[in-house]
Amino acid sequence: MSRAERAVGVDACPYGWFATILTGASVETELYEDFSEVHKNNQEAQVLVDIPIGLPTRSRRRCDIEARDLLGCRGNSVFFPPCESAAAIGDYPEANAKHREEMGHGLSQQSHAISDKINEVQAVVSETYDGPIYESHPELCFYALNRQPIAYSKSSKRGLAFRRQVLEQKRSGMDVEYEQVLDDTLRKNVRRDDNLDSMALALAAQSEQLQ
Repeated sequence: MSRAERAVGVDACPYGWFATILTGASVETELYEDFSEVHKNNQEAQVLVDIPIGLPTRSRRRCDIEARDLLGCRGNSVFFPPCESAAAIGDYPEANAKHREEMGHGLSQQSHAISDKINEVQAVVSETYDGPIYESHPELCFYALNRQPIAYSKSSKRGLAFRRQVLEQKRSGMDVEYEQVLDDTLRKNVRRDDNLDSMALALAAQSEQLQ
């Protein structure tokens, strides 16, 4: 089976990057320290990553606004990313001031916290990228899989259980792999939602591949 038939969902995690790989009937997961490793190992795969690609200038990105509107009660899970100059600044107050100067509004601490990850992906996409790596959002993927937004937070027991059920319904073996990841990794390296989100992204990547 060619690598082009691989569908990969990637989520940022405390260790680095957590990926779910769907190939044929198999469900596998990988842990990477750097995003360049994700690219190197999946150059011909369909890859969806939960990180902004292409930063705003002067106004918020239309895709973020529409995603928040579409998700309704889960819209706050979509962060408005920093502008490029703010993403390059490590100090939050300074980055916030720069973002406000260029964009006309402040930068959330959550958005600032992923600046390093944004820059890491941007370096791969702009300098060495030669394959289909696309930005996506896990809650939009769950929306598509469930045909409506999942109202319960994934950090709640009900929200976690429901998302696991949705994943398993769409692809047998997802829940077994989810449990295996919990056994094989430390929560300080891979959180439960990193696991869930990468699986939703992988299913979405495979869906796009089949169209």
